[in-house]
Amino acid sequence: MQMTRGKVPHFTMRPHPMVTGGLILILVVGLLLAMSFFAKEEGAGQFKQQGILVLVVTAITSILLIILATAKFWFPHLWKKNSTHARHKQHTEYHPAIKEKEFRRRR
Repeated sequence: MQMTRGKVPHFTMRPHPMVTGGLILILVVGLLLAMSFFAKEEGAGQFKQQGILVLVVTAITSILLIILATAKFWFPHLWKKNSTHARHKQHTEYHPAIKEKEFRRRR
């Protein structure tokens, strides 16, 4: 959590909320669907195969969504603020066009 100039926290180090919501939805729907197939099983094996297929697809999709949601945690060199940010701010602050604007405002 980082604080900005306006004292509003930035939650930049948490998984993406849409991906996390999708992950939870996929897990719940996949598990319920698989359980319904296993509940219908009467010994013929047809529903058991469909239930296993649903579990495999749910697991693969969940793993991909977990990778997608946590991708920013794998690159710690990107966690820090950009080192050029301070230089850019300084350049913007002392740029002739900005100085001229401030000069016009003061008049």
